[in-house]
Amino acid sequence: ERYLAKVKALLHQELSAENGAAVPLLPAANGCSKNGAYGSDEDSERAGADGEEDSAMEMEEAAASSSSSSSVPTPRPRKTRRSRSNGESKKSPTSSRVTRSSGRQPTILSLFSKGSNKRKSEEVNGEVKQEVMSVEKEEEELEDKEQEEKRIKIETKDGLELKDEIPQVKTAPPVKTTPPKCVDCRQYLDDPDLKFFQGDPDDALEEPEMLTDERLSIFDANEDGFESYEDLPQHKVTSFSVYDKRGHLCPFDTGLIERNIELYFSGAVKPIYDDNPCLDGGVRAKKLGPINAWWITGFDGGEKALIGFTTAFADYILMEPSEEYAPIFALMQEKIYMSKIVVEFLQNNRDVSYEDLLNKIETTVPPAGLNFNRFTEDSLLRHAQFVVEQVESYDEAGDSDEPPVLITPCMRDLIKLAGVTLGKRRAVRRQAIRHPTKIDKDKGPTKATTTKLVYLIFDTFFSEQIEKDEREEDKENAMKRRRCGVCEVCQQPECGKCKACQNMVKFGGSGRSKQACLQRRCPNLAVREADEDEEVDDNIPEMPSPKKMLQGRKKKQNKSRISWVGEPIKSDGKKDYYQRVCIDSETLEVGDCVSVSPDDPTKPLYLARVTAMWEDSSGQMFHAHWFCPGSDTVLGATSDPLELFLVDECEDMQLSYIHGKVKVIYKAPSENWSMEGGLDMEIKMVEDDGRTYFYQMWYDQEYARFESPPKTQPTEDNKYKFCMSCTRLDEVRHKEIPKVAEPLEEGDGKMFYSVATKNGVQYRVGDGVYLLPEAFSFSMKPASPAKRPKKEAVDEELHPEHYRKYSEYIKGSNLDAPDPYRVGRIKEIFCHIRSNGKPNEADIKLRICKFYRPENTHKSMKASYHADINLLYWSDEETTVDFRAVQGRCTVVYGEDLTESIQDYSAGGLDRFYFLEAYNAKTKSFEDPPNHARSSGNKGKGKGKGKGKGKGKSPASCEQSEPEPAELKLPKLRTLDVFSGCGGLSEGFHQAGVSETLWAIEMWEPAAQAFRLNNPGTTVFTEDCNVLLKLVMSGEKTNSLGQKLPQKGDVEMLCGGPPCQGFSGMNRFNSRTYSKFKNSLVVSFLSYCDYYRPRFFLLENVRNFVSFKRSMVLKLTLRCLVRMGYQCTFGVLQVGRG
Repeated sequence: ERYLAKVKALLHQELSAENGAAVPLLPAANGCSKNGAYGSDEDSERAGADGEEDSAMEMEEAAASSSSSSSVPTPRPRKTRRSRSNGESKKSPTSSRVTRSSGRQPTILSLFSKGSNKRKSEEVNGEVKQEVMSVEKEEEELEDKEQEEKRIKIETKDGLELKDEIPQVKTAPPVKTTPPKCVDCRQYLDDPDLKFFQGDPDDALEEPEMLTDERLSIFDANEDGFESYEDLPQHKVTSFSVYDKRGHLCPFDTGLIERNIELYFSGAVKPIYDDNPCLDGGVRAKKLGPINAWWITGFDGGEKALIGFTTAFADYILMEPSEEYAPIFALMQEKIYMSKIVVEFLQNNRDVSYEDLLNKIETTVPPAGLNFNRFTEDSLLRHAQFVVEQVESYDEAGDSDEPPVLITPCMRDLIKLAGVTLGKRRAVRRQAIRHPTKIDKDKGPTKATTTKLVYLIFDTFFSEQIEKDEREEDKENAMKRRRCGVCEVCQQPECGKCKACQNMVKFGGSGRSKQACLQRRCPNLAVREADEDEEVDDNIPEMPSPKKMLQGRKKKQNKSRISWVGEPIKSDGKKDYYQRVCIDSETLEVGDCVSVSPDDPTKPLYLARVTAMWEDSSGQMFHAHWFCPGSDTVLGATSDPLELFLVDECEDMQLSYIHGKVKVIYKAPSENWSMEGGLDMEIKMVEDDGRTYFYQMWYDQEYARFESPPKTQPTEDNKYKFCMSCTRLDEVRHKEIPKVAEPLEEGDGKMFYSVATKNGVQYRVGDGVYLLPEAFSFSMKPASPAKRPKKEAVDEELHPEHYRKYSEYIKGSNLDAPDPYRVGRIKEIFCHIRSNGKPNEADIKLRICKFYRPENTHKSMKASYHADINLLYWSDEETTVDFRAVQGRCTVVYGEDLTESIQDYSAGGLDRFYFLEAYNAKTKSFEDPPNHARSSGNKGKGKGKGKGKGKGKSPASCEQSEPEPAELKLPKLRTLDVFSGCGGLSEGFHQAGVSETLWAIEMWEPAAQAFRLNNPGTTVFTEDCNVLLKLVMSGEKTNSLGQKLPQKGDVEMLCGGPPCQGFSGMNRFNSRTYSKFKNSLVVSFLSYCDYYRPRFFLLENVRNFVSFKRSMVLKLTLRCLVRMGYQCTFGVLQVGRG
């Protein structure tokens, strides 16, 4: 009775408030104030916790639904009570059902209120009045004593009384709002299928600790382990679950990883060779990740599609999911196996139709253990977006000579039928349109800060990762960016046959069409146009017949009239040299640049400088010093179409081949070049009028080097026919010719000399020399490596995996590596005397003493594994070799004669060898070296370790030649090390004595701290390199910590190794945002170079940097450096070479 009286009092207060009577305000509960006002979303979540505790009282379904948010750790308000009116059934109507998506939860009073839901702000904020505190305490005391009695009364008598008393009360419908989603996994929070990760067992290990567990090691203690530190270990994981930071179990194939959402996984990690999916033998691991990439492999015809994760520490191949994650993983199986079927089928059947693919899919039986029994066309179309994306990823990971699968007719039909969106960016945009939400997303990695020059060159490749500083884009550049620029078609040269090529100026056309070569139509661009519902013409354009082109070319040449202008300026008997000539009413002079028609009309016009013109028996001639277009260099299609390069190539041509006069401008570096970095310079050096070009570098075609043009000036005698190329080639040929000097004596039909010269290097008697491996052989024949037994015929159906058992290929094997140079010491230099009494200096011979390497002895190759690479053995064997076999000079000394340790001697320079013993091939024994093997000037002075104790004098012929020149001590370069790590690269330069690192940038604090300890005098910036560059470019002198930033002119050398994770060949998802950002740091590094303009620049990276994306990153890097004005080259170095 006391409870009923209390309820009546509350209702009376509510009705009085509606009629204007003053009533005390009651505290907010369940997201509403006592007078019916709704509270905030946060209050409704708090009320959800209360609703869960009162579930035993059988409150409305609104309280039950709000219990899903009970995990929110918020302060709990006082408990509330609810009753059900007769108007409510046991199942609450839709209008009264409240979920977390509405953000509001009504109280008992709001169900009987006809008034407005708007109340004072202080009520919404949950402010309470002191007058009602006694009522709260009294209700809480009654709760435990009268719970059962209360329930019965509410369901029977009270509801009727209330209904009779207030018949006009109606429930207020809740406001419909968008159901809330998780900001990470994007799942609806009120979804009954939303599952939480149940947690890891107590014995689960963190990822670094787990990877060092001995149960996962596949190597014994005596084995070396990985081939490279860049290779990630591979393991398998079973009983796995994938979840986000909030613990929600979620699929990993919905683009979360590509959007930089951090997903983790837990499970039992097993060694790579363990195929048993049970937990036995596994190492329990917790919170592995975050996942950087997930990938599918196994496209070799096997039954299963292998799915893997890549973290920062290892690769993991998935086995079986956990019981709680199995339903989520099962939904992904169908499309994963579908993509495997499509890729494998199209690998060997490129010309099949869509119907053939459909037949293949429908006749394929799914592997056992999946929750479906057949593949259908509906499933293919339903998962077409995913399948096409996997095919795109498969093509990107393929070899450069492998044709892409995406452009096959079958895939084109699938893209059109299913309306597939190519490119993840547009797919994300469409997804955002379907589910518009306002969420504060993680900004992710910073955009690359660039200078304008680097921006314009790299924008095509890293358009998503480069910060766009509101730069205007013209239509021409916009169209170029639509081409992928990476595929083989985009990088091939123009065909020279289609109508578009014939209209180009480079092929002799007018240049009015401005159309690209029809054979360079990017297939990826064509597919994208089809996806945008644009018409794609798959018909091959008609090609004009070569006969018509040749006829047109001949007519043009027949019209040419050539006449000399003026008298000959020089005559040498056979040739009359002229200064000017008139061709088709156009006057040319010596030194002008011209375009030359090739014999093959499908080739573009050649460009050359006229260095001489003459007339002889061959006709009217000119000497052409050729220019090399950028497309013929290592830059390829990334080069500036108007930029030319000087090369050492020239040729005599007939004047009739000249097509017309062109203008080639030399762009010399500015006098203030080092201070012009970062300025808004135009990328175009000259205007494209079809006849104007420029050059600023000389190109070495053999070594792919860009160098400043050589400065060779003509003399007064050869001005009329001076050719820079001829002069340089003559100098090179002159150096290559072997010569002898300083004759000694004649005897036995030989003339002996003390010096021989080759390639500018002098070789004297007593010098150590490198010789080709075939120059001489040794008495001891090396033991042949053990041969594997021949493969026996095996039934492949009975043993389908037998081919894996034996393989001729051994990773890391040196059996196929070329032999090192032979090493010898010159004993005699001589030439045979001809019958006319003169020595034959064209055939120079050397008498040399052989040195053995450890592997050349009877101990064979195993001896070299434990010996110093610079160790040799003296021998008394001698042989005669051709001087042409000499490849270089080296130094060979007796170890006991050294005045320093062997280690210091070897580290003191290149090409240094030593010997401590002599080898006797006849007795297969090692002996003390004879007296004449030692240098006469150093006997008895040794401090090295060896057994030789011989004394005496050696003949003068065995003395070493002049001592090595002393090293020049130059001032050390002021160096900035970007991506410095702990300082390995800087330490190498410090040991070489060429640099002094004054600044370093390293974002990871532990590595930066290690750098500080190793280099106390260096200013180390622990910040994002993009942020620092932006500060410097904006004119700041210090960073946020007060550290002084290097300014223009301060940096003399810039070195660094941008992160290489994105270039990994194992990363099938190397086109996602994470990897693209890592790769775009190359752009940031080049922008540092462009801004500071140091004297020297060094970029180091992994081997795959050269071939990544069909070498596009390498080519664009070189293009940037050449445009800046740097002399540059690249090389793949031998890591072990000191």
